[in-house]
Amino acid sequence: MEYTNNSILIESNELFDKLGNENLIIIDCDINSLYQRAHIKGSISLPVHHYIKQKGYEENAIDYPHIMNNIEFTNLINSLNINSKSEIITYDNSASLYASRFWWALNYFGITNVKILNGGWKNWIANQLPIESGFNYAFNTDENANKKTNTDINIVENKNIICNLNDMKNSINDPNTIIFDTRNISEFNGTNSRGNSNIGHIPGAINIEWLEFVDNKNNNKFKSQMDILKILNDKNITPEKQINTY
Repeated sequence: MEYTNNSILIESNELFDKLGNENLIIIDCDINSLYQRAHIKGSISLPVHHYIKQKGYEENAIDYPHIMNNIEFTNLINSLNINSKSEIITYDNSASLYASRFWWALNYFGITNVKILNGGWKNWIANQLPIESGFNYAFNTDENANKKTNTDINIVENKNIICNLNDMKNSINDPNTIIFDTRNISEFNGTNSRGNSNIGHIPGAINIEWLEFVDNKNNNKFKSQMDILKILNDKNITPEKQINTY
């Protein structure tokens, strides 16, 4: 499938041709129990919560809502043996929700040689490509413990691709800014609180659930560029605007 920027996605047949490459790192971003049941041959499991949040998030999501800090992310990259030569592929069985999240996190910290497997696990299975089961924690085994080296990548946050609360507040009445709410409609209209004390949405936000961009009739692959642009254009989300998402 062709897109203006084909550097973000990789197709199953392309990944299959790369299996066994020395610098290839395939990361399964779903929960460990699903990974243990079955995963792409040679892939490793993400050893942290797939939201890539700061320490303390799983115990207290309200007080620890942000992405990992530099030190925490550097430790994660070291545990995955990622270096400047690594070719990273992320995937999941959740319509690319967690794979896209990790792709974004890597880019946020300056690691750009990463692609999302288009259609993820569902498309890989549909094409009857190699799988295996059990754990594959190469970074935790005694055999590989002495092979682990610190990454040669300088982990630096790219704060240009993230906005803070003040940015959001200032954009509410800005005609040149779109506030893009990607949650489902029940969260947007406040009928589902998801455990939050405040419900509803930011004033003026435009809602398109993220699943609208995924083709569940085509093994969870992303929809075509033409279809995605139509979805956005129908809501007046256009390239000349500043777009802040949440």
